[in-house]
Amino acid sequence: MDWLNVSLVSVSMAVDTMTVGATDGLREPDMPKAKMVFIPFCFGLFQFLMPVIGYFIGFSFQEQLEAYIPWIAFSLLTFLSLKSIIEWIKDRKEVKKHPENNEVEIKRISLWEIFTQSIATSIDALCIGFVYLDKTIPQAMLIFGIIGIVTFLLSLLTTALGKKIGNKLSNWAGLIAGVVFFATGLKILLEGIL
Repeated sequence: MDWLNVSLVSVSMAVDTMTVGATDGLREPDMPKAKMVFIPFCFGLFQFLMPVIGYFIGFSFQEQLEAYIPWIAFSLLTFLSLKSIIEWIKDRKEVKKHPENNEVEIKRISLWEIFTQSIATSIDALCIGFVYLDKTIPQAMLIFGIIGIVTFLLSLLTTALGKKIGNKLSNWAGLIAGVVFFATGLKILLEGIL
């Protein structure tokens, strides 16, 4: 097995989740430690499960699915982007109405948002399952497990870093999250259609 290739694929698969994890940490700077571990765990779990699903779906549906995967990821992340920006605008209007209370209320990242982010950032990993169809089931599961673990570790790191700087940027967190979600979705879409 080409371990260098597996390592590079693992890191490249984790990039989107690292970005979203950092944004989550930024949006919720007082995030409890359990949640700070849970979010990257979900990212890693989905980055493991999606290639497994893709592997077992196999070539029979590969052509039909590949065309839609980037659009689904883009749609989910655009939805999260719009939600974040709209909430940020509402918060800015509230601060202007009540300047004496210029602290922006920290929005808690819901379980639904974590689930949506996990799907959106991992749906393109379905295709990774197609890439390894030439491997035996144990080899493929090992590769997908490595992808999941690397995703978890790198996302944990960036979520913690986002949380560290979150207090300094809390007034802008909603806007930053919206822009990052949209940019990540656009990146997935462009990679998928180009």
